[in-house]
Amino acid sequence: MRPNSTPMKRNLRNSLILAAAALLAAPLFTSCVVDDDGWYPAPPAGWNYFYDDYLNGRWQLVQVDGRPVSTYNTNYMDFYGNGRGTYYYYRNNRLYSEDMAYYCQDTNYGPSGQQINIQYEYDSPVTMYYWFTGDTLWLQWSTNSGPVTYLYRPVNSLPYPY
Repeated sequence: MRPNSTPMKRNLRNSLILAAAALLAAPLFTSCVVDDDGWYPAPPAGWNYFYDDYLNGRWQLVQVDGRPVSTYNTNYMDFYGNGRGTYYYYRNNRLYSEDMAYYCQDTNYGPSGQQINIQYEYDSPVTMYYWFTGDTLWLQWSTNSGPVTYLYRPVNSLPYPY
């Protein structure tokens, strides 16, 4: 006498239905990690640019023109690589963040021969010379009053924005 195979078939069918449902629902669960706010800047056409892997990581502003920066005047840059990152800054003693995009270029000018072009999601873009000494990142740009030099140090963690 042959055993009843109906429960086994039912379990197999239910397993296949659950697997299909999981595959169909997977994009819904992964979409929470994708920044889909519609801001996708790209370098201008014809630019010869690169992404400097030495920038990757988290950096805190510690000095401006050799003077220390206070807690609520500092900012942070978190470079993820491939031209994307997040900029953190204080306004009225509250920490805010915005997306940023960046593109590096070789140049024959400035203290380093390299510049970085940063586009902020909510602010004007900026172009600065950049270079490294030891574990510090230097950024410098020119103003009508002369060059302004920022010194950033690597940090392991970032404060959480409000």
